[in-house]
Amino acid sequence: MKSDFEKFIEEREKQFTKFWSEEYPELSRDEKVKYWLASTHKGMRTQGEALADEYSEFSKKWYDHAINVEPDFDKIFKEAVSNIGFEFNWEEYNKRIQG
Repeated sequence: MKSDFEKFIEEREKQFTKFWSEEYPELSRDEKVKYWLASTHKGMRTQGEALADEYSEFSKKWYDHAINVEPDFDKIFKEAVSNIGFEFNWEEYNKRIQG
């Protein structure tokens, strides 16, 4: 019998898969930009508060996932972070996603 935690993890994985395979592809370009903007802003803020390193959110694994689920990721992400509300450090970002 599965524990509640195992059931929780399975459900989260199903939701994750459903979002990326069914829901995300149906978003308009503007909605995709807004998704990446909100996700990035929240992630950087959380990482900044927890680790004092906003850019620790980014990694090669994260980037590989992003370009796998969004073939036009680099253009969409550039547009998203242009609206992030602070100066985005592209040098630091690129360093993190190189692996």
